[in-house]
Amino acid sequence: MRHLPRYSFYTRIQVSFLMLILLPTIFISFLSYTITQNNVKDKIQLSNQSVLKVVAMDIGKMIDDLAYASSFFVQDRQALEPLRGFRTIDGIRSSQDDSNYHQIKDFFGQINVKTMNTDLFMFIANDNDFIVESLENWTLSPQQIEESWRHIKDRVNPDNPKVLQWLGTIHDQADEQLQDNYFIARALRDPVDNRYLATLVIVISSGYFEKLFGQIPSGQLTLIDGNGDRIASGPSEASSETVLSQAEVKNEVPIPKSGWSLQYVNSKKEVTGQISRTFYISVLVAIPFFVIFLLLSFYMAKRLHRPIRRLQAGVKQFGNGNRNIRFQEDGRDEIAELGRTLNHMLDQINALIADIEQEQEQKRVLELQTLYAQIRPHFLLNTLNSIKCSLVLQDDWQHSQKIDSLMSLLRAYLKFNESSTFRLEGKLLAHYVDIMQMRSDRQMAFVFDVPEGELELELPKLLLQPIVENAIVHGFTEEGDNHCIELSVRREEGFLRVEIKDNGDGMDEEKRCMLNDWLGSSDLDSTGSSQRVGIVNVLKRMRMTYGAEASMELLANKAGGLTVRLMIPSERMTTHDESNAR
Repeated sequence: MRHLPRYSFYTRIQVSFLMLILLPTIFISFLSYTITQNNVKDKIQLSNQSVLKVVAMDIGKMIDDLAYASSFFVQDRQALEPLRGFRTIDGIRSSQDDSNYHQIKDFFGQINVKTMNTDLFMFIANDNDFIVESLENWTLSPQQIEESWRHIKDRVNPDNPKVLQWLGTIHDQADEQLQDNYFIARALRDPVDNRYLATLVIVISSGYFEKLFGQIPSGQLTLIDGNGDRIASGPSEASSETVLSQAEVKNEVPIPKSGWSLQYVNSKKEVTGQISRTFYISVLVAIPFFVIFLLLSFYMAKRLHRPIRRLQAGVKQFGNGNRNIRFQEDGRDEIAELGRTLNHMLDQINALIADIEQEQEQKRVLELQTLYAQIRPHFLLNTLNSIKCSLVLQDDWQHSQKIDSLMSLLRAYLKFNESSTFRLEGKLLAHYVDIMQMRSDRQMAFVFDVPEGELELELPKLLLQPIVENAIVHGFTEEGDNHCIELSVRREEGFLRVEIKDNGDGMDEEKRCMLNDWLGSSDLDSTGSSQRVGIVNVLKRMRMTYGAEASMELLANKAGGLTVRLMIPSERMTTHDESNAR
């Protein structure tokens, strides 16, 4: 955004339209889409959790039935005796074999009455592959039961009688009916001598899981054992691995007493497919409207920019010298108001240009008058020079020297706007003191204490003369021959300290403090006394030349007089040679 002002107003309008309308719209759309997706996921997850609890309860009941059936033969002492006799038989060859067979049948009947689960079928097989089944009329025939036992016998671990062993399904291409059942086994061992007795096989009909999982309208339910292997899953066009890899919402609950877990997985297509389709359709519908809006924005931006272009072209023509150019003032909008304001401004500029031209003309007239007026000072200088020559011829050196000093001051006054140096100012001040001695008939000494390195520093011409004049006029009021004025210059901490000392009457402390406060303020125009005009002019010239850091201070000195201290920033001082180089 910081580089946007470099472009034209028209471009900025277009970019503003896009950034302030398009970007917020896109942001809000995607934010709404994301929030809706998250809300749908949360609701589906809560719903799936409820479904899982119901299904898990049903499977848990089935697990209880399996545990009861398997524990019956292990814990019931009445069932152990027939099992001991059943361990070695390979057929019914005696009445005892027949008795054991029917007793086991009766026990199966008791278990069936207890569980009342028609989806479960059980049979017991010994090492001789002799089988006793729980039901006569079940989905599997005796031959199929024998075939099933042949397939799953090697999967049973007879040394692990404490748990139900999940054997999975049978992959028999010749008999598809065998593939529709799930097999669970438990090794039965004699609690007395730990001998292997037989294997209890529990068959779960595939219809059980189809009926249980088929009630789910979407997603896929998967029953997983403790090793992470799939036991059973609901109907789905994709494999369980594919569904898990594409899972968008996944719920899982454990099945008590089994180490199994039940997972409910919904794919991304099922969860957010409809939302995504609705969103993309909305985007496709919005694109034509956005294109229409973009075209309208170009048209409106051009209409807004057209009067600005006219104003810009008019200003360029005025800058190229066409001072008669004016802008149309049709309408009451801001552009029309700007045009009226610019027309008024152009009228004022034309009037100002006319005034400047008139002032320049008057300035040329005044310059001619000033040039003419310079003839008279030159006439005075020539006359004073003739008088000086006459006095020299008469050996009157005293008055000749006074006239020489007066001529030096008169030349300085004529070149007041030129710069000077401490060396030249010292000579002018010496001439001024010489003339004032003659006027006041007093003996006055002038001491010039400036180091050699500071003599060529530039300063405004006659800057110090008003201070020396004040010292003579207001400081030396008593008669005497020991009056002295001293000019000293020193460098001090980034400043040039210029001091003009006198041994006159001085100034009382209250008045001096009041003047110092006034000199330290920024308002120097309210002098309050005509006696302050000289030092005000000195301070103003200093600040105009050296900046606002230049200052003036009045101090009492040991001789009883007054010291005027000027502080000038050293960095603003230049030498006479440097000034000429510029």
